[in-house]
Amino acid sequence: MEPSTVAEQITAAALESTLDLESPPTVRSCWRPAAGSVAETFVVALETGGDRKQHASAVPERVVCKLGGASVWTGDVIEPLVLGQVSELSSLPVPAVIASGSIEIDSGDGLASGDRWALYEFRDGQNAGECYHTHGATARRRLVAQAGTALGQLHSLGEDDSELEFDRVGGLARDTGTEETAETQRRKTRTARKNAGTLELTELECWHALDPPARLRSALPVPLAGDDGCRPVLTHGDFQPSNLLVTPAGDITAILDWGNAHVTHDEYALARAEVRFVDLHARRFSRAERERLRTAFRRGYTAHAPLSDEFDERAPSYKLLWALQSGANYTRIVRSARGRQQLWRQCQRLLGRDAMATP
Repeated sequence: MEPSTVAEQITAAALESTLDLESPPTVRSCWRPAAGSVAETFVVALETGGDRKQHASAVPERVVCKLGGASVWTGDVIEPLVLGQVSELSSLPVPAVIASGSIEIDSGDGLASGDRWALYEFRDGQNAGECYHTHGATARRRLVAQAGTALGQLHSLGEDDSELEFDRVGGLARDTGTEETAETQRRKTRTARKNAGTLELTELECWHALDPPARLRSALPVPLAGDDGCRPVLTHGDFQPSNLLVTPAGDITAILDWGNAHVTHDEYALARAEVRFVDLHARRFSRAERERLRTAFRRGYTAHAPLSDEFDERAPSYKLLWALQSGANYTRIVRSARGRQQLWRQCQRLLGRDAMATP
């Protein structure tokens, strides 16, 4: 069964149950969004008119259905739990989680029983990655300033909520509630949420750039996670223009694709994001414009989160660590069949973006 067919069936059944409809809503169309994602992602358009007995007015015109999307850090599908937590504890523009669950029977084409799925609110806006270079300077600076503000708000969540206050870096995994061995309990130092269906902080299953071998660690000119003064925070994991939706004026309407969210050092996460919004665009923007964008990004960030005066000196080292980490993670991903399939799917979308645009 094609993943799109699975997405249509899941959407209809989930909305029927969640909205207490007398029968499943009618699916009008289903397509992949042009931008990539760590999950099999589909936009599902629904019939909203007709018999009032169906409570059709409650049926949304469009929803987003995601199949799979395991975190590169832990191998668990965590996005629904992360989004539920972020939307509850902040005013960040994130899609609401409508429903989530697991596939009950094998459907073929890479989908198996037990694979996770989730249904999300559809958010309007253009993918910022597609218009970042064509936006006017004023709109782009507004986008970057709001992105810095959003990252600062995210990193400050632990200050007001002890459930998001961490003492070290780590991956986020689903707390299944199963019996744990002593070794598992040792590795899981705390839960990120105390209620049922929660996330928990675990050891990372892949090399993390902020925890290198001892010889490299001693030679680095920057403090690393776990060192005095380093602040572990919840972060997006892939915060960049292509995971934002924006208006023509540059206002952010949604922050998408939280499947790789994890806990890391705040300065490292800021430097990593700054690369994606500023440094990678050296050929497109002048040095003066890049500095204006950098200033806007950091000013937005520091309006909500603390930042050391020495960050400017440390940022280049953190950016180098990010490059090493990315290479190590991609090497790990391509070792598995699912990882190769995920990367190939994203490459296909990049190469065939025009053919897969929203109809």
